[in-house]
Amino acid sequence: MGADPAKVLGVLRTGVGALSWVSPTASWRTFGLGPIGGAPSAGLVTRLFGSRDFALGQMVLCPDPKVRRAGLQVGVAVDTIDVVASLLALRRGAPKVTIVTATAGAASFAALGVLALAREPRPTVS
Repeated sequence: MGADPAKVLGVLRTGVGALSWVSPTASWRTFGLGPIGGAPSAGLVTRLFGSRDFALGQMVLCPDPKVRRAGLQVGVAVDTIDVVASLLALRRGAPKVTIVTATAGAASFAALGVLALAREPRPTVS
């Protein structure tokens, strides 16, 4: 049957978040963003992204179906907004390679989230 898309997404998101928080420089290299540069704010923004993705990953891995579903829904929304932000950056002259990498990552997470949501059982109304 294949891997559970929610578990795959939860593990990937948690890993991306942890890497981005622990080592912004390694995160930038891993995701093809080029050198992080000397601006301390780049590390700050990368860690903010990391904490967000780590938290969403943990929500998706949570055994409580309501928490898992909420994590998937919020993740799809955030990833879709990230795709739009990437396209806006491209339009404003950001390096194409960087934007393609960021857009592909966000779009992949959004698609995996939609797939996972489609496979999640519907919550029961009590």
